Amino acid sequence: MDHRQLAFLCALARERHFGRAAKTCHVTQPTLSARLRQLEEELATPLIRRGHRFEGFTAEGERVLGHARRILGEFEALRGDLASPAPLVGRLTLGVIPTALNALTELLPPLRAAHPGLVLRVRELATPMLAQGLEDGDLDLAIGYLDAPAMAGFAHRPLFDEYPALVASPAHFAVPEAPQWAQLAEYPLCLLTPDMHQRHLLERRLAGQGLTLTPALETDATAALGEWLLAGLGVSVLPEQFVRRRWLPDGEGAPGLVARRLPGEGDRVGMLWPQRTPRGRRLQAVLDLWQAVSGAT
Repeated sequence: MDHRQLAFLCALARERHFGRAAKTCHVTQPTLSARLRQLEEELATPLIRRGHRFEGFTAEGERVLGHARRILGEFEALRGDLASPAPLVGRLTLGVIPTALNALTELLPPLRAAHPGLVLRVRELATPMLAQGLEDGDLDLAIGYLDAPAMAGFAHRPLFDEYPALVASPAHFAVPEAPQWAQLAEYPLCLLTPDMHQRHLLERRLAGQGLTLTPALETDATAALGEWLLAGLGVSVLPEQFVRRRWLPDGEGAPGLVARRLPGEGDRVGMLWPQRTPRGRRLQAVLDLWQAVSGAT
């Protein structure tokens, strides 16, 4: 067994197709298939369910896949630790909740300046998928809600707080300077879907106010939500900082939206990583750099 076999197995799990997996690994499909059969022979158990095409993994294959992801993560961390002290090289995979994605515009420039050889792969994921990615070893680091139940047990560092805001196009709706939660009932609502953690936070706040509201439109795509708001299809509740970064870059409402903060405390957003994973030099450097950047802004 070698790490290339494990990498082929993980690639197959990502692509769900032998040909695409081989392409991402820069080998031919017969080579990838042969190396995976060698792995099965070495472990004396079938790992892959095969028909005319890839049909999934056996129960044993799923267990091996979990080990493979952790082993490859450790191998990548080892390579980073043994590299020369600076600059960082290799790849670091980062998962980010949708509302924190734009915060990377402040975090990425200093990282690129300090470590131009580091490749950062960014994936936009909902909170449950962030937790799963960290657990499976698909993600090295996540930026998400520190107090979300799914994130319990992960190591973390805070970055910033998100505050809820009533968001609307002033060309279509009159929005008070200091809105109250009860006033949401006066508007058609465009909200994120119930599976999104932002929606869970909203429902919890509404319950605290004794309110139950029915949205007119729902989506799990923040980009679509912004377009609906600009078109005047309704108003929404989103993190104030996220809206100002994405739709109010100059703080003057140029894209046509306003964000007015609603009463309540903020939700902590920060960096998360598995407790069991030793902090390699690459992860440690990113954590320290971004902590310094967020503390200075």
